[in-house]
Order: sequence, then structure tokens, then C-alpha cells
Amino acid sequence: MLDLDVTSLDNVVGEAKTVLKDGLQAMDIWDRDTGLSLAGHNPQPEAVALFNQLTGEMATTLSGSGFPALNRYYLLDLDGGNTVVVQRHGDDLMSGMLLDAGKVNLGLLVSVVIPRVTAGIAGARNN
Repeated sequence: MLDLDVTSLDNVVGEAKTVLKDGLQAMDIWDRDTGLSLAGHNPQPEAVALFNQLTGEMATTLSGSGFPALNRYYLLDLDGGNTVVVQRHGDDLMSGMLLDAGKVNLGLLVSVVIPRVTAGIAGARNN
């Protein structure tokens, strides 16, 4: 069972909303074991479950192909000017953001938001 401060997870989502403004269309932080969202903005339960599965399959594919292992995050460039960022936070938590790429600066995302989400989720652990 996860030992987390859920209020801290809500604060992580709030900080991402503050920085990304209307560029953040949706965000979830979820438990990898259950695939259930613990905190979010415009939560996407179907996406959470499917990205949970996709990330496992991607890790298996990378391993099976002799590539280096999946590390902390991956970005997907989607139709319609959208971007998805999925972050792994250890073996037990993940987060994902759906972004309007036209409203989000990539440098800000990679240099500020992704590290802050990582640090915020680490800080929400009670162990």
C-alpha cells in the first residue's frame, strides 16, 4: 500500500496548472499497481489505465530489443497540436499530462515542469 500525502499530490497538480496555465489540458498522478488516479486535473481514467499498460509494454519492448531501459519519462507528439508526457516515479507511481503544444514552451516543460513534478511526488512520500 502506498504511503503518500494526497494533499501534496494535489499541490503538484496545482503547481503544474499554475506554470502551464491553459496549456495543461489534463493531468493525473496514479498508482501503477491499481491503475487508479490519486490526484488530477480534468482526470482521464481510461487514459490512466491504458498508459499504465502501454508503459509496461514499452519497457518490455525496449528490453527485448536490446535497447537501454526506459528511464524517467517519455513524450508523444499527437495530432491536433497536442503532446503527452508520461513520467515514471519509481515502481509504484506514474503521472501523465495532456498538453496543448501551441501553448506550452518545450524548454519550460523539460527544464521546469517535469523536474518539479518529480520533486513534488518524491516529497509526497511519507516513508
